[in-house]
Amino acid sequence: MILDALKDAQDKHILDAGCGDGFFTNTLTKLGADVCGCDGSKKFIDIAKKEFCNVDFKVCDLTKELLYEDNSFDIVVCSLTLMDIDNIDIFLKESARVLKKDGKLVFTMVHPCFFQAEWETNDDGKKLYKKVYNYYEQNTEILNIWGYTTHYHRPISWYAKALKNSGFVIECISENPDNLENFVPIKPHQKKIPLFICFSCISR
Repeated sequence: MILDALKDAQDKHILDAGCGDGFFTNTLTKLGADVCGCDGSKKFIDIAKKEFCNVDFKVCDLTKELLYEDNSFDIVVCSLTLMDIDNIDIFLKESARVLKKDGKLVFTMVHPCFFQAEWETNDDGKKLYKKVYNYYEQNTEILNIWGYTTHYHRPISWYAKALKNSGFVIECISENPDNLENFVPIKPHQKKIPLFICFSCISR
């Protein structure tokens, strides 16, 4: 999904914000991009530097000023990170600052409509659909998937308003692509609803 939004990455200067262990950062270099990676975890950055020594990695808290000059990047990428950050306004404004005019911010999240919703089953235990409730209510939840993280639920309209306030225009919103199962294991019942959502935005 995020790669679909980055088809023009070749020869672009890209910041992978919230890069984790650098795996996706390295994927972007294979597309021909000039990539920098940053993450708030020193442990992850140490792993990234060891595994992908050809990439410039920095420890950088995404809730504070980014350690890069104004108008430095063509694209800022942030994959599966913003739903784990309490205050994303600083990150959005900092992304706008480090992007060139008409630069692009591309980010993915778990889909806020369905992530916290529970599956409804029939008498045989077959999962049929997800029951959505309290979608508009912002809330937090402690998850233990890859270690303990705090998940912040916000509706899509909340993100749209935050992007507008930071000077971004939404270019495209996409949900699960047909080839998502090439990247993550997808069970048949999970194809009925989108698991992830991707925003592609232009900085004005």
